[in-house]
Amino acid sequence: MRRKTTKRSERPRQNGGTAIIWPRGLRARYGISASTQLYWEKHGKLPPRDVFIGGKAAGWKPTTLDKADAGAL
Repeated sequence: MRRKTTKRSERPRQNGGTAIIWPRGLRARYGISASTQLYWEKHGKLPPRDVFIGGKAAGWKPTTLDKADAGAL
């Protein structure tokens, strides 16, 4: 029996044991397009990115988005 495989882009990525929500995952989570994501970021509907790689903001911690969804931010 073959084991079901998932695409690399669908696999959870980890950084030092902490999951990261990348922009593609954020768009899938909310069902939005890339342009809507950028609009939401620009106008404060999303919390600022809090995962940095090479000094650049790259993604979000899941807890950050969960808190924002609950209205805690």
